[in-house]
Amino acid sequence: MMTMSGFRIKRKGRDCGGFTLLEVLVALSIIAIVLVAALRLQGQSVAMNETARFYAAAPFLAQQKMAEVRFDPQRFMGSESGRFEQSSPPGLDWQVALEPVEISSPEDTLLQMYFATVTIRSGTLKINYVLRDSIHAVTGDRHQ
Repeated sequence: MMTMSGFRIKRKGRDCGGFTLLEVLVALSIIAIVLVAALRLQGQSVAMNETARFYAAAPFLAQQKMAEVRFDPQRFMGSESGRFEQSSPPGLDWQVALEPVEISSPEDTLLQMYFATVTIRSGTLKINYVLRDSIHAVTGDRHQ
């Protein structure tokens, strides 16, 4: 014989197995919180991986572009920019700013120099890597 006592149906003096609605809702909310935290952690991991790839590749690309500036400074006078077509993280842009500077020495001789700035930009991550150097205007060598 079945009787109703509270919210449970009793049958021959025993409770029928099962969960109440409140227990199911609490369990679902705990599962949802855990899943949201795991997905957020996964998203942060992907972003950190992309940032690490940028900071691993950017110094090499900046040094490569600085070598081009040292080889032919006249080509980069003022400011020039472009995109690395075959870079490891895709979508990296570069900008070179070359500024002529005259430095006078105690012997009243002028030293012709260039201050070069190479900037590597990631369009997707919105971060930059900047390399600055001084270049001797006549030889193109790095000033020591």
